[in-house]
Amino acid sequence: MLELRASKPAIIAAQLGATWAVGAIALPLVWRFLPVAAFGAGESGVVLVAFLGALLVLSYLIVVITATRRASALGATVIGRVLWALLVLGAGTAGWALGWAATDVAGLGVSRSGLLSSLLGGIPFVLAAGVLLRGWRLSLTALGLSAVLIGAGVVVLRQESPEEFEARLAAAGVRRETTYVVAIPGYRSNGGRDYGRGLGDAGFLPENPDAIPPDRHITIIAYDRLMVGEKMCGQPTAQDSRLTWGLCAVEPGGLVYRHNEIEHGYQVPVGRRHVTVVGTPSVDHDRLRAAALSLHLATARELGTGHEQTGDYYAARIPGYAGQPTGIPPGMIYLPLDRTGIGAQSVAIQLYVTYADGEDVCFRTTECTPDGAGLTYVRHEDTHGYVMRRGEVSVRVLGGLRTGKASLRQATLNARPVTEEELRRVLPPLQPRHTVDRFRRWLRTF
Repeated sequence: MLELRASKPAIIAAQLGATWAVGAIALPLVWRFLPVAAFGAGESGVVLVAFLGALLVLSYLIVVITATRRASALGATVIGRVLWALLVLGAGTAGWALGWAATDVAGLGVSRSGLLSSLLGGIPFVLAAGVLLRGWRLSLTALGLSAVLIGAGVVVLRQESPEEFEARLAAAGVRRETTYVVAIPGYRSNGGRDYGRGLGDAGFLPENPDAIPPDRHITIIAYDRLMVGEKMCGQPTAQDSRLTWGLCAVEPGGLVYRHNEIEHGYQVPVGRRHVTVVGTPSVDHDRLRAAALSLHLATARELGTGHEQTGDYYAARIPGYAGQPTGIPPGMIYLPLDRTGIGAQSVAIQLYVTYADGEDVCFRTTECTPDGAGLTYVRHEDTHGYVMRRGEVSVRVLGGLRTGKASLRQATLNARPVTEEELRRVLPPLQPRHTVDRFRRWLRTF
């Protein structure tokens, strides 16, 4: 029977040296043959080469433990020796794969160096065999070293390399130089990325929903087709209208008032068309009635430049409101003249960061005034706020016309570049490309 006759230290050295050869020579050879097998026979070839390689290595390890049985606690029986070979092969291969992945993630490039792969590749197998040696001192030493190396590998694999971080930035379309964050008292991040603690990089809305005013707008649209058999209070219903359901009431003069939980208003026959005057719930009933009674074909002045009267545009006289044409279907929309009746938009705040070179901060503004500390106050038709130059970028904080200038000014001063840690926390992970990526994502769940 094959058995090495030598001193115990010599047998231990022989066993560890022989197991080292598995990771240093055998496993790299099998790994190199896998692409060749894949090219020649596809997936079945890879499986076959992997199976034959594992079988040959297992047979080799059985020979090793048989020759060095006195060094191991499992060497006394055939079953024990087979178990030893399986444990060393399994634990060693797992450690070899962990070390290969960790050193590559750390940028050490071990897998790209044949010499380093040979020198270091056998260490996991040596440690696996060392844990199974006779004598608790040697076994505990190998176990401790294994724990240290496994812990270090796990720590490395959990970390994100600079290359991965840049790939996540590119996938999310994020430029660090134009990504700023700010927290605005009384507001929460809405849209963009939420960094926690009120920090956001795009839109903000009041924390208290009651602070968001209701929409107050009116639309006027003409329809030329009716829904067959559909009537409300005896009045036919226009097809595709927004007043096709809910309650109704016939008012003096024959107008039919229609209302539901979402909208209310009138449908008025004008020639062969049926014109709807529809308002949001916050619009006064009397205002809608007055608008319905003043319907007329929109004039060129009411349509403004860029629109021609095709017989589809109807307008009304609505005090305190200004109208403008809308798209499909053609019609008119009326908003309050003070521009504060546009719901959340009137109290929303937006943070914008753009490259500053060649920029005119006063372009298309109705007011543009320096306000100290490098700030410029700007006002547009529906928004106002501040612009501040920060190096190569301009930082803007603009809010609806119901937002206070003081809050917008302070938010512009408080806005700062996002930190790398904040970006790492909020950017979505990359899709795993292979088993190592999936394993690393799993490790990060702990």
